[in-house]
Amino acid sequence: MEFAEKHDFFNIIILCLILTLWAYWLWTRKELYAFAFRFPGLFGFPVFGVIHRLKSLNNVIPEIGKMFKDCKAYTICTWMGLRPVIITADPAFIKDVLSSNDLLNKAQPLYGPIYEAFKGGIIASPASEWHRNRRLINPSFHQRLLTSFFPIFNKSKDGAIQKFCEMANSGQEYHMGEELQRVTLGITVETTMGKKMEKGDEVSEDLVKAYVVALEAMPTECIMAYIHLNHWYAHFTKSTKEYIQKFIMELLNRKLSQISSTKVAANLSTENSNILDDATSENGEYKAKIPNIFVDHAINLFQEGKMSYHDVIGETNTIVTAAFETSANGLLSTLLMLAMHPSVQDRLYEEIVNIFPEKSFYIGYEHFASLPYLDMVVNETLRLMPSVPMIGRQVVQNTTLSNGLELPKGFSILISIFDVHRRTDIWGPNAHKFNPDNFLPENLEGKHPYAYMPFSKGMRNCIGWKYALMAIKVLLAGFVRNFSFSTTAKLEDLKFSNNVSLKYTFEPKLTIKHRKD
Repeated sequence: MEFAEKHDFFNIIILCLILTLWAYWLWTRKELYAFAFRFPGLFGFPVFGVIHRLKSLNNVIPEIGKMFKDCKAYTICTWMGLRPVIITADPAFIKDVLSSNDLLNKAQPLYGPIYEAFKGGIIASPASEWHRNRRLINPSFHQRLLTSFFPIFNKSKDGAIQKFCEMANSGQEYHMGEELQRVTLGITVETTMGKKMEKGDEVSEDLVKAYVVALEAMPTECIMAYIHLNHWYAHFTKSTKEYIQKFIMELLNRKLSQISSTKVAANLSTENSNILDDATSENGEYKAKIPNIFVDHAINLFQEGKMSYHDVIGETNTIVTAAFETSANGLLSTLLMLAMHPSVQDRLYEEIVNIFPEKSFYIGYEHFASLPYLDMVVNETLRLMPSVPMIGRQVVQNTTLSNGLELPKGFSILISIFDVHRRTDIWGPNAHKFNPDNFLPENLEGKHPYAYMPFSKGMRNCIGWKYALMAIKVLLAGFVRNFSFSTTAKLEDLKFSNNVSLKYTFEPKLTIKHRKD
């Protein structure tokens, strides 16, 4: 009896200790709770918050839309695990967040798994690292350099048209996503890494699938990170990430060895230095030429000691992944919109054929000014299906926004670009429908500048947005000039998955037919 009483006493002591620690922990977070109550919100369950509502990746985008409706607001506060999160689709609030110098860190733990997977890179790196590396690699995305890629864009366009000819008039329906990824990955590898792709060449099918698997697993890792299980889950894709890493490192090391060989040649024979691709000789000393592409520029920074080899790997992996994925997604979505809206497709075809009467043509940057409807079609597609539907920032210190609102340290801010782009009070009662006329100048008047942001905005926007738009427009012009596209799918039936980039839960099929002039 005495033993039982002692046992009960110790249980009470332990329970009191646990409750005391729990109360103390809540007290240390009192500022977070006080701030959270200033917003409409959903607290969910203890420990898990609202993670239970995100039952699968296919549920993330629609569920966030439901949260806004449940709270009758476009800026809400909720909890992901034990972490407080502000979710917003309000352009004015988004502008204040993305314009703040104190909110340049990406939301944690949302971007942590991305940083680990890419081994760094400006997409997910801490603000200090991002500041340094973004400044260093900015020259690789200069307008003049990007326009020099048009021969590569056109070569890939012609190679893709050749491939599409095999599919056209077969009467079959095709999933085009993976084929478009092969095309855009080939472009990216050549324009950023210097691996020359001949007309009709395709990158390895295994490489494309490795990227697809890694990207599809990333959002699950991000969600698992909120309850500290991401490292366990990451083991399932470890070999896939290592395969991609090996591909990037082989390209880099090959380039480094070529540059080293060129240095030796330059030192041994200064009289022939004028014909070398990668070096010139001046006063008997080796002098590197101004880099032409990202990999040349990154290696030059590495050799000058301005960027570590780890940084070069991380930035290269990030640039390649982001560039090909956003371009492929934009292309697929635009083709689907044209297939679902034949009148829009016909109007775009008329615009293109007026500029390019022959099926085989070269499109340069100067032609874009004569293709305004092409621009409107692409913009409207990216409004409804932004390549990256959600971005996030982390409050690492108490921060006061320009509107006077003070954000306490510890909050994450998730920005739903998908929901901003579909707000009926901004884009009208038919905001969920496809209408390129939304981007007529008169229809854009009065709209908040952050009401449309397919590549983010502010200081930490997407570095490659111009590159992606150029590649999409060149390829799209070639496809529409040579083929017509149709589908049995309907816009209202599309379901989306947030796989870092926007994906279709069930990708619709397309039927391709040759154009008859």
